Amino acid sequence: MSQVVIETDSIKKGVLYFFAIVGIAIIGCWIGMGIVDHYISEEVQQAVASASTPVTAPVIAPVTASTSTVASPVQQYPYIIEFTVLSTTIANGHYTVFTTAGQTLYISDFSSWNSCYPQNTYSATITGVEVNGALDASAVNLIYRIYYPPVTYPVSYPWYYYYSGMYYRYDGLRTTQVASNQVTGQRVINGQPPNWNRV
Repeated sequence: MSQVVIETDSIKKGVLYFFAIVGIAIIGCWIGMGIVDHYISEEVQQAVASASTPVTAPVIAPVTASTSTVASPVQQYPYIIEFTVLSTTIANGHYTVFTTAGQTLYISDFSSWNSCYPQNTYSATITGVEVNGALDASAVNLIYRIYYPPVTYPVSYPWYYYYSGMYYRYDGLRTTQVASNQVTGQRVINGQPPNWNRV
């Protein structure tokens, strides 16, 4: 009768070699992904740096038989847009405004976001775009106001406004400048008050 001898030492060495090769391959993949990520982020930084310098004419790639897409020109930042508010929310840590044109704006500060009312029209400076397509907006200014909540008559005065760093009180006839402590607890409208030039 023949005896089968299994050498466990050679099996252990084979398993160790296998795991060593797999480990080296994984480490090599991580290094390769890090290098690719570094070069991609470097190209993005160069594109952002070149976008900040003025360009005289947009560069458009010629269409050849092998390609069917045309490269679009790089958007120059900052630029100003006008938008009408559809709704507002705080989502994923962003002060978010949805516009009637279907845009999503991330407002940079709470006070600007808090002064955005549905159906009012504003202008804003767009400083960039997020990965999800949302526009980063700052310097929000009221252009056209539809009073929100809707004004029902009889109207109760006074109304308080914040405009150009000052507070104003409108009593239905006249606008007068007031101190900031006089508007505490009152609803303050961010924008130019009526009869402002008569202050």
